[in-house]
Amino acid sequence: MGTRSEKARRALMDAAEELFAEQGVEAVSNRSITEHAGAANHSAVTYHFGSRDQLIVALLRRHIDEVDAIRAELSPRLDQTTDLRTVIAHWVLPNIQVLQSRPAPTWRARFLFQVRALSSTRELIEQTAVDHPGSGELAASLTALLHDIPQPILRARSQILASTVLGVCAQYEGQIAEGRQEGTWNELGVFLIDAIVGMIAAPVTEPGHYDFPWASPDI
Repeated sequence: MGTRSEKARRALMDAAEELFAEQGVEAVSNRSITEHAGAANHSAVTYHFGSRDQLIVALLRRHIDEVDAIRAELSPRLDQTTDLRTVIAHWVLPNIQVLQSRPAPTWRARFLFQVRALSSTRELIEQTAVDHPGSGELAASLTALLHDIPQPILRARSQILASTVLGVCAQYEGQIAEGRQEGTWNELGVFLIDAIVGMIAAPVTEPGHYDFPWASPDI
């Protein structure tokens, strides 16, 4: 793909991410995206991505790729640690660093939160996560460290925590956009790690019955 096409594709993705974050995924038309991106061709989304759904998948994969690049540099690796806080830091910090690295205003966290909250995009998230090793690595590490907690409960907690992390980051990103944030992304990351360690390892007072897949650590 030529440089010009890559630039047009990136502009469409940036425009979609912003509009989805601000207006909601289901409220934004393909035409709105192309106009916001400055594209003359109103069929540009179809031309560059094939469909609206594949545009969303491309946005999710962009985030995962950026997170994975940071996670690959972390030490020790997940399979080399027996410390729960280190495992959770592997999940949280790369996402925080991606969000922090983007010039303000940003829309990434709010876009991801919007997508995760919709039942209509659940299959797209699952499609994107299939080839992503992060969920399996996190699941294996948590299972090894928290073997006293039943698997269904660990999976259910991972779903809750994934949504919580995205929700908190989306809220903070919105505060930055409005000029009323307190603290820094790094401080937020430490807060989330502390909270998640306590929640994921909490005692089980009622086994219950759950049937959740492991949540992807990034979407």
